[in-house]
Amino acid sequence: MAEYSDSVDADGPSSWLAFTAGLALTGPAGPFHLDVALQFARGAFVALTGPSGAGKTTLLRVLAGLAVPDRGHVRVGGEMWSDTVSGRFMPVRRRPIGFVFQDYALFPNMTVRGNVEYALGTAHRKEAQALLELVGLERLAEAYPARLSGGQKQRLALIRALARKPSVLMLDEPLSALDPDMRRQLQDELKRLHHRFGTTTFLVSHDTAEILRLADRVVRLEQGRVVYDGDAAGAFGLARQESGLQLTGCHVSGPDAEGFCVVMIGDERHRIRYRDRSAAFAPGDLVMLDFTDAASTRVE
Repeated sequence: MAEYSDSVDADGPSSWLAFTAGLALTGPAGPFHLDVALQFARGAFVALTGPSGAGKTTLLRVLAGLAVPDRGHVRVGGEMWSDTVSGRFMPVRRRPIGFVFQDYALFPNMTVRGNVEYALGTAHRKEAQALLELVGLERLAEAYPARLSGGQKQRLALIRALARKPSVLMLDEPLSALDPDMRRQLQDELKRLHHRFGTTTFLVSHDTAEILRLADRVVRLEQGRVVYDGDAAGAFGLARQESGLQLTGCHVSGPDAEGFCVVMIGDERHRIRYRDRSAAFAPGDLVMLDFTDAASTRVE
């Protein structure tokens, strides 16, 4: 039996979603227990990370009602979704959630519009066109999923999950199968939609750059237990500066003869001289840049 605390029952703004769970699982290293007690503010973007088989997807499944813990509860916005002590269990279909899987889980026999209309229900089908326009799929409304690219399928899966304006959006490695350029575009799309719909979003990801780009909080699991719960920078050993501008970039090349490296910051290329001249980076490496006392010039 897992041991955990039920001490996250306060109804303050930081505990809009309160969650405890104890559940026996089996991972790559053998049996272990999911043993967590967490609380989250409304509108947070939370990344769940850690080694494969640590319990990340199971945590999402418990939140969604797709898995039932041995002990624990889920309370969202003051409403108890599940509680093993009282026997309370809200069916999955009644929970205001959206779920996006890596394999999209689209209905192949329905058009793009049909997939969204199905999620909306008959009373709100007229909203489908506006939702498709939000993700640039309006011209493909009558196409079937088989005709879509990977990025288009993921956009469709995302807007379908958001169609009913869920309180909680759960994303299980939704971008891992896409190429780097498309993944970056979808990250921008995901961030925009997260703010537009005001969801509390949970993202399972192993991609450091993706987590730093999207999440305002990171929960790292190992063998079913929380080993880190805090901001994204701290999760990857990046120091937080009290003053100065700090940005995340992607190393492209260099240093050149003058000691400058080319770094992508957002969609722009910059020439930057690193303070530590002995530091060696490979193309694609993530770098945290502190511009308190740095020289940077734009590459035209």
